[in-house]
Amino acid sequence: MRTRHLSVAAVAVLSAASIASAANVVTVQQGGVGRWTGLAAKECGIYGKRYAAVDAACYYPVDIRAKRGAHAIALWDQDGRKHDGTLRVEKSDFPEVQMTLPDSLDRFLHIGADDLARAKREHAAVAKVLGGTLDAPSFSLPLAAPTASLPKSEDDFGSVRVFDADHRSLHSGRDYPVPEGNTVKAVADGKVVLAGEQFFSGNSVFVDHGDGLVSMNFHLSSIAVKDGDVVKRGEALGRIGATGRATGPHLHLGVRWLGKRIDPALLLASPDALPSVADSPAEAQHKIDQAESREPPEQDDLDDEG
Repeated sequence: MRTRHLSVAAVAVLSAASIASAANVVTVQQGGVGRWTGLAAKECGIYGKRYAAVDAACYYPVDIRAKRGAHAIALWDQDGRKHDGTLRVEKSDFPEVQMTLPDSLDRFLHIGADDLARAKREHAAVAKVLGGTLDAPSFSLPLAAPTASLPKSEDDFGSVRVFDADHRSLHSGRDYPVPEGNTVKAVADGKVVLAGEQFFSGNSVFVDHGDGLVSMNFHLSSIAVKDGDVVKRGEALGRIGATGRATGPHLHLGVRWLGKRIDPALLLASPDALPSVADSPAEAQHKIDQAESREPPEQDDLDDEG
């Protein structure tokens, strides 16, 4: 039997490839986004989907309720070469918040048959647009602020709101205490895929930005766009209000990326703060420590506010 020997050069190449593959790992918290830069990316892959890179970088969203574990990720560079990697999901710690609704909002707890039927119809219509389209991205990161002056949010992304023994709601966006009447703006170029009054979220605008990214603006007092409108970054979508299940004027901003519910604040900040494949272990841990995401409870029998 002939024994095949690899040359020293070949062994060196294999070792280098193994090391590079082993190093292509990023750890992301539930509700977060991973990043892969430095390879002039053209396309990216995760969850069996292949989509365009954003400004030559790959981004990998992780749902707020994603289970711990590993996902295969891929990056195709400008020359068409595929690079494989791994995304590891880490748990976060989300709070549970007790809330009391005023009597004026009792209809949102003790829902009548007509309102329940309406809410189900609206839920089905919204579900059709949340996955987004995989058209070329019409955005860069960070996204633009949705209002001229954006105050600090309640840090309520991922919180489980408990209204009473029978009503719990997963808050998958962020609430910003912007005064009533202020203009709500598009966070990036895109197409309005749904605009109108919803039972729970009030006057709402959903914008598809391509590449699977959809932004949502809820509880508006008025809407300035309609289904099918093409909007530019910073263009008015409506005005701040308190419609739907809202106890006062504010903006609820939500984001879906590839259908995954992620913290919108992450996309309003510098993408350099996102966990990256290129991070050293110390850098990765620092970003994890600084992250604001929190862990949901084990049960999944909650309605989803956005």
